[in-house]
Amino acid sequence: MKIAFVADLHGNWPATCALEKDLELQKPDRIICLGDVVGKGPSNAQTFDWAMRRCDLIIGGNWDFGVGYQQFPNDQFYWEQLGENRLKVLRELPQESELMLSGRRVRLMHGRPVMDSLITVKDSHEEIQAFFADAQGKPYDVVLYADAHRQAMRTVNPGLFINTGSVGNALGVAYCCYAIVEAEPGSAPAPFEVRLRQLPYDREQAIRDAQAAPLVPRIDTYINEIKTAVYSRR
Repeated sequence: MKIAFVADLHGNWPATCALEKDLELQKPDRIICLGDVVGKGPSNAQTFDWAMRRCDLIIGGNWDFGVGYQQFPNDQFYWEQLGENRLKVLRELPQESELMLSGRRVRLMHGRPVMDSLITVKDSHEEIQAFFADAQGKPYDVVLYADAHRQAMRTVNPGLFINTGSVGNALGVAYCCYAIVEAEPGSAPAPFEVRLRQLPYDREQAIRDAQAAPLVPRIDTYINEIKTAVYSRR
């Protein structure tokens, strides 16, 4: 079974188009989105609609809930672009889910709001380990998440800690990033493979799209991140 895990589209339509073309080649059995389909970029209705159309499951991210619940007055551009029906869907997205693959219990989440603050592969073993058990203390073997916008995989004592990277707002590398997992469904032990894919996309078009939408909050930081892959929102 092949599952594509995508996340952090962030209103970047050219990057989402590159993802779509690659998914047509990869032909996954399922597509799961780990959140943040909206926010930051100019084409939020398009990336939202793509995710609703193509993904078998969508986990809510901090931007999805922040925009959906209209938490920040500066985000009015997103509210108007998305409309009330889409905002309602964002509010109702689950915060996390899980799968059983090749005998491994896999936790799926965006990062925040499940994490109080963003934890990355660079953080301490103790900080990471906290996410390898549910509220009842039952362990997970794999934590698969997004939010950090940097692809990474780290083995820790409980298992694998994997970040998909970002489709539309990658940091560190200026590509469209996502992950593919190949495994067998169910509790029987079987091979488990993770591939972190990086795709070129039309970044110049993404920049032109952003420049044509000056009312997007902090659009200058988004443009700089697309150009440089360096976090710019401090």
